[in-house]
Amino acid sequence: MKCRSLLPLAIFSLLVGCNASSPDEKLNNSLPDLSLEQILPKVEANQYCTPDMDSELLLGLGSRLSDEDELLYGAGRTLQASKEIKMARSCLIMAAPRYTTSLCILGGIVGARQNDYDKSEAFNYIAYAAKHNESCAEAGLADLYSVGKLGQLPNKELAMGWLERAARHGDQDAQQDMVRWSRDQGNFPVAYAWARILDDGQTVEAVKRKMSPQQMAEGEQHYTQLLSQLTPEKDLKQALRKIVIAISSADLYYSHPQVFEGMSPVQRRAFVAQLVDMQDLYPQFHTRGQVMAYALISRSVQTTGPAVDLWQDPALHALLINDELSVEDTVAQAKTILAKRKQ
Repeated sequence: MKCRSLLPLAIFSLLVGCNASSPDEKLNNSLPDLSLEQILPKVEANQYCTPDMDSELLLGLGSRLSDEDELLYGAGRTLQASKEIKMARSCLIMAAPRYTTSLCILGGIVGARQNDYDKSEAFNYIAYAAKHNESCAEAGLADLYSVGKLGQLPNKELAMGWLERAARHGDQDAQQDMVRWSRDQGNFPVAYAWARILDDGQTVEAVKRKMSPQQMAEGEQHYTQLLSQLTPEKDLKQALRKIVIAISSADLYYSHPQVFEGMSPVQRRAFVAQLVDMQDLYPQFHTRGQVMAYALISRSVQTTGPAVDLWQDPALHALLINDELSVEDTVAQAKTILAKRKQ
């Protein structure tokens, strides 16, 4: 995201004034008034995704297929839509009615392949998600308005408005951009306020040395305003955890669909959620191969429900941290150990 100029502080203050709904309403009104039914094309099921799947798994599979396209085709992947991208697009379209975050990914992959898809399709996805307070889409609008993309003319006022909104809704890149661009343009009160939000003590002190007493008062006032407008940290963590669970679920399903056989969506989510939480609990448990092997071993000793904590088993723990073993070898040796214990 590259925005080369900032609004004067007086105008910026109007955008983030006491009436927090006014600037957001103004930004929303700048976008097309379209429903999901109007922007989402009809798609068919593919080998990975069907309309009856839950939205988290559909989003994860769309993301996973997009990653597979990048892995397979590298730098030339945007020249045309591969079969992986076509399937990813379908999965994300299926997810969108219940999970608007999918529109951010969808807008990105469609917008990068304008030989296959109309640029208005990508813009409408991003615009709809931004209207519904998805910070990823708000940051996307700031980017495209800053230079003019997807058929939109450059508009610095809109770029700044969407950047500030993305920052308020928790996009950390947008928050850092608010600090950097405000400082570079001499808007020290704004830079000071966002540096405090980020708890960036070094930048706070550097900016303070350039501020007059009046600017310090403005900076403190702006910081206080922002505190009441930011998305709560617990909500951001919950949303991030939801995405991590979705992507982890899809990664397992994509590579080893048998892991989830016999599980309902609720059981599958509980199973993967425990795997995700274990990665925070056990620092050594962090590689993709470990998660894959752990899930396969865990499912071999139970039918449904949360993952069994195998990490505490010394013999299985030794297998899981052995980098020289493939997923298949780890699982095979674990099954041998478990079978012997039953004898």
